[in-house]
This record gives sequence, structure tokens and C-alpha cells, in this order.
Amino acid sequence: MARLLAEKTLGASPKRIDRELRKFTDAANVPSHDQPRLIHKYPKKWVAIFSAKVEAADSTFDGLPRKLRRRKIDPSKTLIRFIDTSDRKLIL
Repeated sequence: MARLLAEKTLGASPKRIDRELRKFTDAANVPSHDQPRLIHKYPKKWVAIFSAKVEAADSTFDGLPRKLRRRKIDPSKTLIRFIDTSDRKLIL
């Protein structure tokens, strides 16, 4: 019953939802764990992270979706972040 409700309401099975959330969590952890490496490799670039891996990088935000689509990766399922080289902390 819960499985059918999840599929109807969320459009996917609980297993698939769990798998997708785990992938996103892995991707979300990359910038905080690998910040020094990312700053060194992608300074002042936009990066798209999918499945705990940088899949595309570009100097413009608009360039990322094109690169992702060429690699057959759905941009809506990636974490996109600008790699700032300054030590500024912005609290929103």
C-alpha cells in the first residue's frame, strides 16, 4: 500500500527514491570534503557534480547543461556549484 502511494504521489518506487536521494547526498558531500582539490582543479569555474564526481566544468553557468546533455546526464539531477577561490563566507 505504501509503495503504491509513493509511486502515485512521488512518481517512483521507494527503492528508486532512496537510490536517487543517496546519489544526491553523495554529490552534495563532494564540495565540502574536496574543497581544496576543487579550488586547485576548477578555480572560478562552475562545476556539475553527479554521483559523487565532477562530471562537467565551465567558466559560464550556461555552458554546463550543454556539456551534461552531451554526456547523457540530466542537469536537473546534478549539484551545480561555483568554485570560489576567495575565503569569503556568505550567509544567506
